[in-house]
This record gives sequence, structure tokens and C-alpha cells, in this order.
Amino acid sequence: MSSDEDVTTYRSRPAMAVGVLLIAVGIWMIIDTLVRGEGRTKWLAIAMVIFFAVLVIALTLRSAVLVGPERLVIRNPFRTIVVPWGALERVRAEYSIEVRAGDKSFHIWAIPVSLRERKRALRQQGRSAAENPYGQSQHDLPQLSRADQVVDDLRGMSEQFGKKSTGPVEVAWSMEIIGGMALSGIAALILGLV
Repeated sequence: MSSDEDVTTYRSRPAMAVGVLLIAVGIWMIIDTLVRGEGRTKWLAIAMVIFFAVLVIALTLRSAVLVGPERLVIRNPFRTIVVPWGALERVRAEYSIEVRAGDKSFHIWAIPVSLRERKRALRQQGRSAAENPYGQSQHDLPQLSRADQVVDDLRGMSEQFGKKSTGPVEVAWSMEIIGGMALSGIAALILGLV
């Protein structure tokens, strides 16, 4: 990306809050295990907590969508997808936000689609239309759910930067997450069998 000032990041705030809370509980469990644990059981418990901490980080804190003038970066729990705006074919939100690029579909984990929030936005639109049947005022813009707003933002960026930003879609596995889970899982397995 060109600079941090041009990049917009989309994340799920509730997922981040849950992730931070679970990591805090994991740290508390490790400290308690170090203080009270004995022998091999102590190290097995620590390996298991680290395994689940890495999984929690992948599912809650790592997931993000980074949007800039050059490309769209989708950070899912185990993969990172880099989509130049010119390669973006379609963006839609049904039960999850789906990006179609390079003849492949990718789902965005960072922004959940809430059907309840979408219904609430539609009710607000209906109410405002009923209150002002002759047209909308400047201050009475239609309400959208957060996922639908993100889809509109992505479509707008694609139209704005599609001709300037070209190239292939790049998909890379998150080796730090996979490696951390593999190492802690192997350690837990070895400590559990010995």
C-alpha cells in the first residue's frame, strides 16, 4: 500500500473485544499454571493454552480488510488475499461478504453480515419514507447495515481505482498462525504422550 494515511481498515469490534478478553484469560491461566502447576502437567497446560491463544488470535484479532488506492487486502484467519482493484469482478453481501476476483470467490471474515442489523436498517428506511412521502431531505439519507456500507465502499473504490490498479490476485497462507498452532499442538501431543 502507498501509505498508512491512505489505507482504511475494517474490523469487527465485538470480535476484537472477545479476542482481547480470551487472550487475557489465557495469560491468567499461564501465570496460574506456572505458579501452581507441577512437572509435565504444567508444560502440557501451557502448550494447550498457547495453541488456543494462537487460534483465538487468528479468528478474532488477525481478521481485517485493508482498503487503499492500490489494492484490497483481505486478512482472513489463515490466508491473506491481495486483490488489485482492476481484478475485482464483484462484491456482494448475503450471509457473508463475498469478493469475486480472478475467477475465484473469497469470503471476508472480518466483517460479519448481520441480518438483524439489515432488517433494522430497512425498517428505518421505511419509516423515513412514510414520514416524508414527497422526497428525502439532505439530512435524511438512507440507513445501511455496516456490512452493506462496506460493500458500497468497496464497490466505489473499485470503480474509482479499477483502471489504475491492475495485476494478478495473490493468495498467501499465514505461516505464523499455522506454524504457531503446529508447534504448540506438537508440543502438547508429545507432553501428553510422555
